[in-house]
Amino acid sequence: MDENIPASVASSLPTRRELRAAVTHGRRARPRRAPATRSRRSHMAKRTKQPHARQRAFAAVAMSFVALLTISVSLPALAVNPDAPRMVTASDSPSDPAQTLTVGTGASVAVQRDGYTIEKVPTRAAYTQTAATYVNYLGAIQWPFLTGVPITTDFGPRSAPCGGCSTFHKGIDMNPGVDSPIQAIADGVVREVSETDDGGLGVYVVIDHMVDGELVSSVYAHMSEGSLTLEVGQPVKVGQVVGNVGNTGQSTGPHLHFEVLLDGTTPTDPFVWLTERVRPE
Repeated sequence: MDENIPASVASSLPTRRELRAAVTHGRRARPRRAPATRSRRSHMAKRTKQPHARQRAFAAVAMSFVALLTISVSLPALAVNPDAPRMVTASDSPSDPAQTLTVGTGASVAVQRDGYTIEKVPTRAAYTQTAATYVNYLGAIQWPFLTGVPITTDFGPRSAPCGGCSTFHKGIDMNPGVDSPIQAIADGVVREVSETDDGGLGVYVVIDHMVDGELVSSVYAHMSEGSLTLEVGQPVKVGQVVGNVGNTGQSTGPHLHFEVLLDGTTPTDPFVWLTERVRPE
């Protein structure tokens, strides 16, 4: 006990023994937590397992939704609802064939709708003999045959091939084979014909044409008897058959003797004249 503390105050203070007893009593008075019983543990276990059951149920619902979505995507719409309206596309209807114009044997021209232009294409035909002598195109002026054929005699001076034959050849001799069809080189009108083999040209026809405002005549000779299809005064279209290759008149073998006459009378080289005018454009 401190000597400086008054006696009246010191007598009211607790002693050390009383203080230790109070501290010990306070520790013993603190309540203890009761241990968990078996029923409480079971309840806690149920609460712990409950979220796992919910997760399994959610997973099952999600898998069912995915399965239904897969079936709806993989099956066509008409398999699920056959009465549903269906859109018809261009592929469901038959497509119209492209427009083509066939002329003669194997000749065709393509029509371009947008530009309203006609594309000239080489013509072809089956002959006994062909050659790379020229290329024929569809147009206002064409060759007597749809494809190149052998040219056995050119225009101009020559040795007379037979008695009574001239030494100046007024045309060209073309030989695709006997009975090959011969076509008119341009629109025109028949001026002269011979249906019988009674002269040097045999069975022949002369057609007058107007080309660039000028009169031009074409001559087709040595044709087969009975093959002539024209008569005097008859209008003729380019590409129209006039007769067949033959061996009538003063001829050394089946061929077409072909002439081009300027002003209807003056012979000119048919090969040069046609080459300048029968072009792809």
